[in-house]
Amino acid sequence: MTAMSETITAEMEELRHLIAQTVAKRNILKKEMEEWYSKNIHQRFEHSSELITIDSTLSQLDSHYKRLWDYHNTKPIAS
Repeated sequence: MTAMSETITAEMEELRHLIAQTVAKRNILKKEMEEWYSKNIHQRFEHSSELITIDSTLSQLDSHYKRLWDYHNTKPIAS
């Protein structure tokens, strides 16, 4: 079994950083949401739109990273 050498470009590093920042923001909002609903059972979380936007952003960043990773790290199938 051999270890795979992984190619990580500068753009991929930047995406990793953005993903980490976005996850941190998401975690903060999710904690705020838990606290909100413990006090406001019948009201919508006041930052739900922001949480939806962050979830969407995270999904887009993740998809972009995966496309780049696949492009730089997937070997073509030999014919």
